[in-house]
Amino acid sequence: MKVCLFEIILLALLMASSIRAQTGIGMQDTSFSGNYIETNLFNDINLANLQSIVNYTNSFGRYNLELSNFYLSNVSKLGQNFFSDFNTFRVIVDYSLSPKFRAGIGYQNMFYSDDKNVETNKNNSSYYFTDFDYDLSSSIFLNAKLGLKSEDQIGEFNSGFSGVLTAQSVNLLSDEYMTNGKIILFYEDLMQKKNHNYELGANVYKRFTSNTDNTGYVKVYNLRNDFYFPASQSIASLYNVKNNTEKRTENFVNLGDVLNYNFSENLLLSLGGFYTNKMVTKEFKYKPSPENILFENTYDTKMLEDKIELSGNLNYFLSGLNAQLKFLYSERTETHNLINTEGLSQIQIAQLEIAEKNKNNNSARTAVMLDMNYDLSNTNSFGISGLASLLKYDTNFDENYDDRDEIESLISAVHRYNNQRNFNLQTRFDIIISKLSYIYSQRSANNYKNRIYKLSSESTFYPFENLITRNIFQVLANYTVYDFEDIISQVQSFSYRQLYARDSTSFKINGSLSFDFLGELKFYEQGQFNNNEFTVKPVAYYEEFYLRPDIFYSINDYLNAGLGYKYFRQNRYQYQSAEKNLINVFETFGPLGEINFYFNNNSIVKLTGGFDFIKYSNPPQEDSAVQLNFNIIWNM
Repeated sequence: MKVCLFEIILLALLMASSIRAQTGIGMQDTSFSGNYIETNLFNDINLANLQSIVNYTNSFGRYNLELSNFYLSNVSKLGQNFFSDFNTFRVIVDYSLSPKFRAGIGYQNMFYSDDKNVETNKNNSSYYFTDFDYDLSSSIFLNAKLGLKSEDQIGEFNSGFSGVLTAQSVNLLSDEYMTNGKIILFYEDLMQKKNHNYELGANVYKRFTSNTDNTGYVKVYNLRNDFYFPASQSIASLYNVKNNTEKRTENFVNLGDVLNYNFSENLLLSLGGFYTNKMVTKEFKYKPSPENILFENTYDTKMLEDKIELSGNLNYFLSGLNAQLKFLYSERTETHNLINTEGLSQIQIAQLEIAEKNKNNNSARTAVMLDMNYDLSNTNSFGISGLASLLKYDTNFDENYDDRDEIESLISAVHRYNNQRNFNLQTRFDIIISKLSYIYSQRSANNYKNRIYKLSSESTFYPFENLITRNIFQVLANYTVYDFEDIISQVQSFSYRQLYARDSTSFKINGSLSFDFLGELKFYEQGQFNNNEFTVKPVAYYEEFYLRPDIFYSINDYLNAGLGYKYFRQNRYQYQSAEKNLINVFETFGPLGEINFYFNNNSIVKLTGGFDFIKYSNPPQEDSAVQLNFNIIWNM
């Protein structure tokens, strides 16, 4: 009876999608699937990064072992190299006391560091915990982690209790209602800071009739996160501290419902509605003197957000016709307020309130989308899609002139051909039109209209069994026209036009030898655009060529290798007195190599590398670098 009552209580609570409220609250569960080792190394002339993942789970009788590690290192190669390192490690050993109950111990460590600052960019935390798992039923699972956490964040050391209780339901059935959800109760009490996250989330599904089903969503959380950041110079001298503390609290409620109704086998209607309310407060432990508080932007605030979203989706299927009509309306209000004003004069409060009111806004977006596709025959089909969207953004503050309307529209038509043997072709034409209009004259110089026209064609051709070629051809024109042009501030209408072609061909010479070729051409032009006369005055012009032949040889079923060569060239032109003049040539070229080792369980070791030779013509400059990629996926 007690277990049954507990299931009823959990069922009543588990009612929202299981999503963490904020990354970084507590020790994260770094989840990986399967037992494997993965390493990826990339190195070229500009940057290098190394990523390594280890995940291992196994059982030894009643003992269970979970071990995972994620490491990421980045190096940016500028005039001076800059690096950053991140690592998270976790190990859990538990003992199965019964088929439903497991108990054990665990350890998790996280660290981050880079070379920008000795202290402020180094963080390290360790968590020693006991771990308990209890399967209340085949659909309800409980986990508790209770232990001691120590952390060093930008030179501030803290330690204390940290624990989290998680209850999760997976496809829990009760009276024909199916529930998926999660409850998280996280609490952390360290020496100088406290964190918590109390979260409830689930979705409940119910099929009422053969034609009707409904899913309800709810998500609620309350979280607090205390974190350090470097103190300003005035706060450091006023309080004799190196770091300040910000306490961020957030209350969040999201309620939603989606109803699906089948009028017939060919007609389906979906209606959805969601409401979101969020309140965020930011409070600082140390505040600057009143005369510096506005300048340093360190004062306590509260933000309130309300959002409602309504949507409808109508799907129609008949013979070769597939049509979908969507409607979306959303409205959002954001209000910022000043809190905890003790010690401030009325003039200072008024100045801070103006700064916060300047952030207030409310917006409403209405969008309609149509997507239709019709099969003309077994080889030809035609599709058309469209989108119209209107955004109205208001600030409701006399000193904020950011009020504006944004209109976006998209029309697309596509034809698809497939001869059902060795050739398919898709031709597509897109028109994208957008308009930005500021309401007040103070910002109206930024009003503009943008039009994009794009015609593209993609094809795949198999002339015979061992040969395949894929081709892309695209023409694009982009025109931006300002309502008010200002020569002094260089606010002028402009155009961008592009021609792009790509060919990718693969030829299998025999069972062991194959040849690949990739070629790309790209020509694009930037210019000043006169909308009244629809003329363009070119400013800059670019030509780009890319060639890459490769040959691959399979030594056996477990090993293959390849050699290739790449060549890229960009010619840069500028127009002077209507004449096109070549101002610079950029080239990069060099050999490439690749070796692949294949093992059992789909494991692979891949090594690719090459030399990059780089040349500029103006001013004459040459450079070279080694490019190396190393990838391992080892499934255990």
